[in-house]
Amino acid sequence: MIAAFAFAFSLVVGRVFWVQVMEGARYREIARKQYESKVALRAERGRFFDRHMREIASTVSTTSFAADPKLIEHPDLIAQLLATAVGDRADEYLQRIRQASGRFVWLARGVNTVMYPILDTISDKGLIRVREPKRSFSYGPGAAQVIGTVDTDNKGVTGLELQFDSLLKGEGGFVVMQRDGRGQLRAGVNPERKSARNGNSLQLTIDIELQRVAEQELRRGIDESGAASGIVVAVEPATGEILAMASVPTFNPSRLDKASPDAIRIRAITDQYEPGSTMKTITAAALLEERKIAPNDRVDGFGGVLQMQEHTIRDDHPLNATTFQIAFEQSSNIVFGTLSKRIDDRRFYKYVRDFGFGIPLGIDLPGEVRGRLKRPNEFDSYSKFFMSYGYELSATALQMLNAYAAIANNGIMMQPHLVKGFLSPNGDMLEEVKPQVIRRVVSKETAEIVRDMLVSVVERGTGQNARITGVRIAGKTGTAQQIENGSYSKKAYTASFVGFYPADNPRVAMIVMLDRPTVSIYGGSTAAPIFKKIVQKTMTMLQLEASVQSMIAASAAADTVVVPDIRGLRTPTADTVLRRLGLQLRDTPDTGLIMRQIPFPGTRIARGTEVGVELTAQSSRTRPDVTGFTLRRAVTVLHSSGYEVRVSGSGRVVRQEWDGPVCTLVAQ
Repeated sequence: MIAAFAFAFSLVVGRVFWVQVMEGARYREIARKQYESKVALRAERGRFFDRHMREIASTVSTTSFAADPKLIEHPDLIAQLLATAVGDRADEYLQRIRQASGRFVWLARGVNTVMYPILDTISDKGLIRVREPKRSFSYGPGAAQVIGTVDTDNKGVTGLELQFDSLLKGEGGFVVMQRDGRGQLRAGVNPERKSARNGNSLQLTIDIELQRVAEQELRRGIDESGAASGIVVAVEPATGEILAMASVPTFNPSRLDKASPDAIRIRAITDQYEPGSTMKTITAAALLEERKIAPNDRVDGFGGVLQMQEHTIRDDHPLNATTFQIAFEQSSNIVFGTLSKRIDDRRFYKYVRDFGFGIPLGIDLPGEVRGRLKRPNEFDSYSKFFMSYGYELSATALQMLNAYAAIANNGIMMQPHLVKGFLSPNGDMLEEVKPQVIRRVVSKETAEIVRDMLVSVVERGTGQNARITGVRIAGKTGTAQQIENGSYSKKAYTASFVGFYPADNPRVAMIVMLDRPTVSIYGGSTAAPIFKKIVQKTMTMLQLEASVQSMIAASAAADTVVVPDIRGLRTPTADTVLRRLGLQLRDTPDTGLIMRQIPFPGTRIARGTEVGVELTAQSSRTRPDVTGFTLRRAVTVLHSSGYEVRVSGSGRVVRQEWDGPVCTLVAQ
């Protein structure tokens, strides 16, 4: 027995020695994990500012809600409150709870409970709250595609959020907390701690006000032209700084769950198209630089029709013998195609390549495509002919705009960029992005000649819808057929306008591009008016001379008109009245007299706007409401509807009283 006890005691002592000495460190770590917990400290993601240091995007603390389906006590109440806060239907949340397969299901992520504090007061054992950071956008969807998106873990997914994710996300930290027997956390004495380092911020080259105007006018232009989508990009020619980059359709960055990939992508750098006649400016610059032509040299437009074996080339504005200047103003495909033969294939390719086609521009955004440009050894007998006016090559909207910006900048191409500077979490400038010269593409003299020719396009040619009295605008229209099912479509077109202003000292170069407009296919009648409206609405942002601003303001006022009162008139008469003022009557059958109109009489609207009306048939026995009509028109309407009229006073009708089929009008 003594030997047995001695052996057992030796085993116990040996085990204690092994646990406390040999494996002591491991067991101390296991014990520490039982009463300590490392709590992560999340870094705040960097902010976005525009060129004038207006905050565009920041990060706010939000609450995400989840549920334990086995423990939740008030699912109907929670679903209703979340639906009110988020904007979804309550039955969607109930369905998630009922169909959950485990003990955890997300209900809503990133809810701002500051706006709905009642959500913080819900007491339910099955409701789980998680504090999470979320992007907040001061200007709503303004520049949403450029800024980009982050996922639920606050990691950049698209746009600048992805491009500069490592700078924006910062570095997380932690603090070690003590856990008691009930599992509750409390602070210890001098706890181990590593503070989170917030992410750096970005100052963008974007002018958020110009961006918002561009988005607004682009959306309106798409609606008016019946286009499927559109792009507007504006750049400062001397620096390459992007002032605005908009595309429609777009999305609400606060509701990424409702956004489609089609709305999120940055079309200005991801979508390529055959540019059409806007390419003629590049061809003209090459011809002038090579001394193959001068603006007043004579050319032949062949009456607007040129037969080349199996190809028939037609101009929308037929020309015979004329000058190169006029051929450029009227956008003659025939003239530019025939003139392209004067340049060697390799020289022509060099100019197109130098203007930035077929190669990435290196903008600080992910997803830029290079476009398509044939090499000289790939040219066939017609390639250069068609390329001279924008076919058999493809480009992005940014590439085309940057080529025009080079002409505006006296022949020097700048690298386009969106980041103006990198800021510390405290807002101090860490690094300022300097403008970068890419190359000189043509001489200053050639650029000045092309600039004057572009001004003549707006003053006398196809771009007159972009003209603003007293301001020299340089620009070129483009209308290009799209390829569908392997051949050029007769219905699908790309309409565009590219230009810069003021032409003598260009401050802004801008492109407007519409995809498949239906009301009119021409860039001069669809894209050019959008360009003009953006210029008129953003004049004060550009700090132009007072005289220039006053002229633009005068032109903007001249492009609006006060809506006349057409109530009580027949539609043919009303249509005549509206057309004289530059307005349009929405298609309406001539079945009676106009009773109501939208916009209302006296409203000031842009020329070209449609006026909608509501008619009353002559045979109708409804009682017309003629309050506000002139007395004469009120009597006409009532007589046409078969009622007798009595009149009291003169002027406009302020009240009407009925006595069977008799209506008494009180006017003053």
